[in-house]
Amino acid sequence: MWRRKAVQAGAAGPAPAGKRPPAERRTSLFHAMPFSYQHKLKELLRLAGSKRSPEGFLRGALVWSLLLGGVAGFLSGTPLVFPLAAAVVFVLAHGMLVLAVDRRTKFVENILPDALQLMAANARAGYIPSRALMLSARKEFGPLAEAIKYAGKEMLTGQSVEEALRLIPRLFRSDILEKTINLIIEGSRSGGHFATLLEENAEQIRRSQVVQKEVKANVMMYIIFIGFAGVVAAPVLYALSGFLITTIGTVGSAAAVPEQAFAKIPFVQFGGLEISPAFIYWFSVGAIAITTFFGGILIGAISAGSERAGIKYVPIFMTVAFVIFFVANSFIGNLFGGLIPGG
Repeated sequence: MWRRKAVQAGAAGPAPAGKRPPAERRTSLFHAMPFSYQHKLKELLRLAGSKRSPEGFLRGALVWSLLLGGVAGFLSGTPLVFPLAAAVVFVLAHGMLVLAVDRRTKFVENILPDALQLMAANARAGYIPSRALMLSARKEFGPLAEAIKYAGKEMLTGQSVEEALRLIPRLFRSDILEKTINLIIEGSRSGGHFATLLEENAEQIRRSQVVQKEVKANVMMYIIFIGFAGVVAAPVLYALSGFLITTIGTVGSAAAVPEQAFAKIPFVQFGGLEISPAFIYWFSVGAIAITTFFGGILIGAISAGSERAGIKYVPIFMTVAFVIFFVANSFIGNLFGGLIPGG
């Protein structure tokens, strides 16, 4: 079949001068991106189990980033906000894709002991490895069932058990799954019983999961402290600091102090501040964004052992922190604004 297609392609002859072949004429925004980005995006979509094309994902991310960035720029009235908001939305779209990969990996790692236990039961029942894998592909195993079924079919077509098992971790980004498959293969090479190897690895994974849950419970106080400090305390303090600085500047400008009062101490000055309230406001907004971003990343590193796991906390933390900042800023201004001369 492939020889026939090659002959037909050769019979068509070379492309006319001045015209590019269809593959070269095909240009799109995705193909204009760096090759490393194209490869990485294709890999993430494959590991996430998404059927969406890379071109479609990139187009959707750009549309949403420009739309939300335009809305943010319009509401703020500052031209600089548009590119910043658009860039943040574009990055967050890719971050959500990374989270989908991690969520799929986490699901597979949680059900892996059950799948191994079922394979071991089928193997002890007398089924050959290919049949034992095919019978273990239950619907409740989700994407892992598809990978197990695929490996079983490859065994039926003539591939060895080792080659077929190595196909399973390629469909996921899981170190636990890859190490488990390697241990099973090495044990089989050393003469170990297939069912026993499956049961021992399943039991070891369950023990590791119990230890991880205990560690997560022990660091919960650190997570609460970081979340409270970044999401609640920091916005309130920034709002209070902005009000105090604005108040000092207003009082200093309105105060009428005789110059003779400081004639003998010239190093003492009393007057208005040169920092504008707008600068304080946008500095607080930027500081809150940075604090909540790294706070979410830090919580992910502490709770799950991976910085990527903290990406899902970043949008929530930013939203809650900005709401608290705006509410605190308005509340403090309305409560103490009447005490400022000319306020």
